[in-house]
Amino acid sequence: MIIGLDGGGTKTTGMVVDEQGRILAEATVGPTNPNSSDYETVKKELKKLFYFFTLKKPLTKEDVVFAGISGVESGGKKEWFLSLLREITGEEPTIVIDNDAITALYSETKGKPGIVCISGTGSISFGINDKEERARVGGWGYLIQDGSSGFSIGKRLLDYVFERYDKGDAPCKLTKAVLTHFGVTAMSEIVSLVYELRKTRDRVASLGSIVISFSNKGNQVCVDIQKEAAACMLKEIHTLYEKLHRENSGDEKFPIVLTGGIIQHSRVMQSYLVEEAAKQKHPFAFTLPSLPPIAGAIYAAIKIGKHDVAPTFTEVFEKEVRERSK
Repeated sequence: MIIGLDGGGTKTTGMVVDEQGRILAEATVGPTNPNSSDYETVKKELKKLFYFFTLKKPLTKEDVVFAGISGVESGGKKEWFLSLLREITGEEPTIVIDNDAITALYSETKGKPGIVCISGTGSISFGINDKEERARVGGWGYLIQDGSSGFSIGKRLLDYVFERYDKGDAPCKLTKAVLTHFGVTAMSEIVSLVYELRKTRDRVASLGSIVISFSNKGNQVCVDIQKEAAACMLKEIHTLYEKLHRENSGDEKFPIVLTGGIIQHSRVMQSYLVEEAAKQKHPFAFTLPSLPPIAGAIYAAIKIGKHDVAPTFTEVFEKEVRERSK
């Protein structure tokens, strides 16, 4: 069996596929990010998942498990997660633990080189070249180089409406939208909400939806905010591309996968990236993922586990994934 996991701070999705590309099982459980959940919580969620997956067939040395999990890149968390998973699966299957950027990238490149830019509450750019060398730019949290994240976009909106407030300007549509969003009637009430302990990042990032909505209606302030975020992302992409030291031959384009709640819904950011990359003659081909991240976990499992799959694997597998997504 080929088993993929895509885990984060809110939920974890698992999928089991055979060598023909047929989906044998799929399930979603709770959080498995080791930075936001303790050992017993993660273990409980994984046990539920693998109990469901192994009801009919115990795991063997022929099976491969790839787990793309957020939060495993630092502080020995990868080893921590592997040890925990081994308690559940035993020693038989091949297990690889990696960060969730891999699943996001491979959901579009199917195991081939490329760069993935994740822009949601936070942001990170991560890439792999054709020599299997890896590099990253950003992803250091909302206080450090996070210019294309929902938090950064939300903060720019707050800066704008509070600047107007300090000048004594009459409330504009954006100010009213922010007040409504937080369910308050006075600007001063926003302050206590955004500074509440452990709530700041998510509450500020939630304002990204306002920026995207207003920019789609042509609001220039919000358009400019998103263009600034896109400029930060393009700079990160270029830096990352240079770090990977990939020799680009001829007219070949390097795939850049754009994912996350902000970039996937922002037509302004997407257009800016395409247009500016062309102006600067960067060899980038931007695309949104055509499959969910769990599909990327399956492709990673195949690549790392070196499974011999059927020639029609991709066709069968992706057809089933899309049918389940309807």
